[in-house]
Amino acid sequence: MCSLSTIAREYLAVRTIGSLPYKDLILNDIGETPSTMLRVGNLNTIPLQEYVESTFNQYQREAMIAGLLPKAFVLIQGPPGTGKTQTILGLLSTILHSTPTRVHSKSGMFELKRGPQLPIEEKRKHWGLASPWLNSVNPRDSLMPKDGDDGFFPTTGNELKPEAVTSSRKYRVRILVCAPSNSALDEIVLRVLNGGVHDECDRPYTPNIVRIGLKAHHSIKQVALDELVKGKRATATKSSTDKQSNGPGGNNDDSIRAALLDEATIVFSTLSFSGSHIFTKLNRTFDVVIIDEAAQAVEPATLVPLANQCKKVFLVGDPAQLPATVISDVAKNHGYGTSLFERLMQAGYPVKMLKTQYRMHPEIRSFPSSEFYEDALVDGDDVKLRTQRDWHQYRCFGPFCFFDVHEGKETRPSGSGSWINAEEVDFVLFLYQKLITQYPSLKSGNQVAIISPYRQQVKLFQKRFEETFGVSSQEIVDICTVDGCQGREKDVAIFSCVRASKDKGIGFVEDIRRMNVGITRAKSAVLVVGSASTLRRSEQWNKLVESAEKRDCFFQVSKPYSSFFSDENLTSMKAKIGEQSQEVEMEDIQMPHENYVADADQEQPDEDFGDGDADMDDPGYDD
Repeated sequence: MCSLSTIAREYLAVRTIGSLPYKDLILNDIGETPSTMLRVGNLNTIPLQEYVESTFNQYQREAMIAGLLPKAFVLIQGPPGTGKTQTILGLLSTILHSTPTRVHSKSGMFELKRGPQLPIEEKRKHWGLASPWLNSVNPRDSLMPKDGDDGFFPTTGNELKPEAVTSSRKYRVRILVCAPSNSALDEIVLRVLNGGVHDECDRPYTPNIVRIGLKAHHSIKQVALDELVKGKRATATKSSTDKQSNGPGGNNDDSIRAALLDEATIVFSTLSFSGSHIFTKLNRTFDVVIIDEAAQAVEPATLVPLANQCKKVFLVGDPAQLPATVISDVAKNHGYGTSLFERLMQAGYPVKMLKTQYRMHPEIRSFPSSEFYEDALVDGDDVKLRTQRDWHQYRCFGPFCFFDVHEGKETRPSGSGSWINAEEVDFVLFLYQKLITQYPSLKSGNQVAIISPYRQQVKLFQKRFEETFGVSSQEIVDICTVDGCQGREKDVAIFSCVRASKDKGIGFVEDIRRMNVGITRAKSAVLVVGSASTLRRSEQWNKLVESAEKRDCFFQVSKPYSSFFSDENLTSMKAKIGEQSQEVEMEDIQMPHENYVADADQEQPDEDFGDGDADMDDPGYDD
């Protein structure tokens, strides 16, 4: 029925808590003694200060500084659009190129002695004398060594530029980067391969990295462990044809894998795979573990990479967005769905929040900021200007709108635990067709997302879209569940709430984290479609509806939907922004047919089991 490898690794990780240096912090949320921690340094000791100051905002820098201090756990909360991945890349740069001030050795703890810091002018003078080619071509760049190991560090086949490493460095920090899902992990790997990490001379480069695990995206195959093993075997075959004629055995492959991991500066793995047997063969453990999307993982899964005896842990995530996928209600009631990030945060452990957002139009940002982040989010430079679009001249096309569909009715297809709302599908297709007819540029580049909490509604959208427009939705628009769209961003997001009844609840739509994810995917316009009377039964959704009413972007719609989108009605909804631009003549267009009527299923108890909303790309499916 399922693989037990993940749950077995989680069980073993729980059993190892007693041997971890920060066990008291995990078990009791009490402070740790400095002698057990790895102090990486501080910004004054990093030759990357100018890069950090010029590249990262105040809150990102604060998170990075917190990571350099002698604290076992660092919690970084990254709301939507605040540059969470960029902050992780900054952490990688600063950790790799700072000198540890306290490290572990086999004989115990010792301090690294440093001479006094020279003024920056003196440093530049010494650099100029030692490296006269700094302002020209480095002779090493013009004549690379054949074996890749002639004073360069690190050495790998990952299209590296040579990394500048100071001769005074006696210790090299090794980092393990984890995420609950393969897709989230590969996003970071790709950013590193594209020059997201900087060396001591503030040059982008690719450190020696290995991506371990299954389902590696094709764009990062060159650093996948299996691909690197194939390359090593091919090289060995060429150099020793006779010895390798029978092919390497399984044990030899394991030794190759262990050697590759020992050479790597950064290893990337899903949470589950970090507990595989390969890690038990390493000669060196990891000093630092960085876990992305940490709030989307159950706590035992987060403990798996910590069992490798690391000295410092970064948990990066956002408890205000979707939690881990836990099917069992019994397990949820016992707290199994609570992440380590969320538990520590609730216990009062300090959290560094990234507060400057660069994704959303301020009209979109205002509601989630006030409801989920204590009104702490601020807009980055020129965000409003960059997210302003031509369609904003019509009030019904954003930046934030709520459409109250009167005739909407929720139904449950037979044999399914999910829900559909055919009237909302009809209206959304009218809305989409009018939008792309007026603004054809939205057809290209998958700039529009149609989102729903229910998988059956998503399937109905996909079916009706192809029937209406004659093409598969995959070619021009993303239609996905809320769980499937976390981490993405689109120009326009249309959110179909589905639930519409006279007296029933709204099921897991009431989970405000789903609301947060759904309405924060959009950069320029989020268009929410639902039954206002039904959603008002939820305190949080009622606030969203009231917010739309206060901002004069609440619209009641009823059949025929074509009348709502008539030229006359659209002209009346033109927003008065500054000097009114000339009204655009709108051609008559053929609207989707209106003869699709939902089945009049008998109302059933409000029960949301088996919706299948989970993005199945999670650690439980790695093996």
